[in-house]
Amino acid sequence: MSEQVLSVSGLNKYYGAKLILDEVNLSLNRGERAVLVGENGVGKSTLARLILGIESGEGGTIRLEPGSIVAYLPQEVQVNGRLTVGEYIAESLGELNALQGRLRELETQMAEGKDVAAALDEYGQLQTLFDLRGGYTLDARREQIFAGLDLDHVDETRAVMSLSGGEKTRIGLAVLLLQAPDLLVLDEPTNHLDFAGLAWLEEYLLSYPHALLMITHDRRFINRVATKILDLSAVTHSLTAYHGNYDDYLAAREAQYQRDVDAYHGQVNRMKTLRAQMKREAHGHRKPKRPDDGDKWIKFTAQQQVARTVSKLVRSARQELETLEANRLENPRHVWHIEFGFDPLPLTSMEPLQLKSLSVAFGERPLISGADAVLRKGERVALVAPNGFGKTTLLRLIIGELEATSGMVKLMPSAKLGYLDQTGESFDDSLNIVDLLSEISYDTADNILTLLHRSGLFRDAHLASKSIADLSLGQRRKLGIACLIHSRANLLLLDEPTNHLDLMSLEALERALLAFPGAILAATHDRWFIDKIATSVWRLRDGKLVVN
Repeated sequence: MSEQVLSVSGLNKYYGAKLILDEVNLSLNRGERAVLVGENGVGKSTLARLILGIESGEGGTIRLEPGSIVAYLPQEVQVNGRLTVGEYIAESLGELNALQGRLRELETQMAEGKDVAAALDEYGQLQTLFDLRGGYTLDARREQIFAGLDLDHVDETRAVMSLSGGEKTRIGLAVLLLQAPDLLVLDEPTNHLDFAGLAWLEEYLLSYPHALLMITHDRRFINRVATKILDLSAVTHSLTAYHGNYDDYLAAREAQYQRDVDAYHGQVNRMKTLRAQMKREAHGHRKPKRPDDGDKWIKFTAQQQVARTVSKLVRSARQELETLEANRLENPRHVWHIEFGFDPLPLTSMEPLQLKSLSVAFGERPLISGADAVLRKGERVALVAPNGFGKTTLLRLIIGELEATSGMVKLMPSAKLGYLDQTGESFDDSLNIVDLLSEISYDTADNILTLLHRSGLFRDAHLASKSIADLSLGQRRKLGIACLIHSRANLLLLDEPTNHLDLMSLEALERALLAFPGAILAATHDRWFIDKIATSVWRLRDGKLVVN
């Protein structure tokens, strides 16, 4: 069996006249764990769909090892809602079940003495394949995977449509891990995992025997799992491979940036030198006058030789200058970048948010009991808890979408709330982007487009006129951030703010939040974000809010 599972060479992809991928090359071997990174909308998911055969390109080749199995976890898992959880798992394990069935048939055939040699040969091949797919350890792995992804409580007779979005994604991930395909493609696999689930998945993938291609922006996860970073450029539409984890990638990216800066300044300085040389030579040496008598002929001849030399030097300098100007390097410091420019309204209260004995229950089930906390001006609080323990519920209580069973939420008069939900579900999909922002706070279309460009939502100005329904999850998340900026909110409630954002946008968001003068409460599982941003942590444990 070949070590190389995937080989991509010279891959090109257009959507209409728009270039998405330009001469993309990559390879993946068994045991390699590659992470594909790049800006939202640059074409990461498109590349994954091309590899999977869901789409086709306009040039290049994609070669998978013959007989290999490829499986894909999209950001939003689509499951036949009529199936039960048990039926969905059984359907997803169809190949393993078919292999097991054929092995049983061959065992019966050999026991009956029918064409034993051929049956034994096929049995040996299928047995090797069944073992490679993890068939002999399926039951043990199923128990391990479902416990690790916090799914062991899910009743397999439940309809899949009754599961939450996070549960559907985790069920989808679980069955893919059970299948153990030769190439496993995961699109944002950490978005619906809590700390325990993240730690478990990292350990599991570290020992995954086949090839992994992951699209994720969870920097702690990348640092722990990745052996290779594949950076898809929004400028060149090409792919650059960096060996190692996220720290290695950052170091290599910074080193490349410094080389680009040095090359740019070297070119600028050389052009200045050439222009000065041309000017000096042109003005410093005039063409000699022909002498009237023969005694000065030797000196004239020498002066002519100098003039020819000067002329040759000027032509050479001019040619080099023209070449440099035709291949002028762009200043790396002027490359388009993202800045989230929050300008909130003044927050005059030092304690803009207070929770007083706040409780909520759903039927007989209490979810939050007697929560007491104060969010102060200048604080950036991370709200953490396992999935299903009430983080989103607490945020929705604060903004008034849910009614408390008892207790109260007290907001000071100067506090203006801004809420970022997980998926942008609160947006009216029938609106276009400019109209949505105009509803929040009226402004001219030009000012709104400037805000959107600065927020990193648009390189393509035409996207601004599209309806919200056409946006990707990453673009919806950036639009949510743009709405917070445009509303001038000074008290931010953020539900998993780093989900679906690319690395450049994550860094820009963190810079903006570190400089934010109001108050922030962010429900998050992003460990890197917590370490960098949070001034304190609130934990929900068994219905109690523990404030550190």
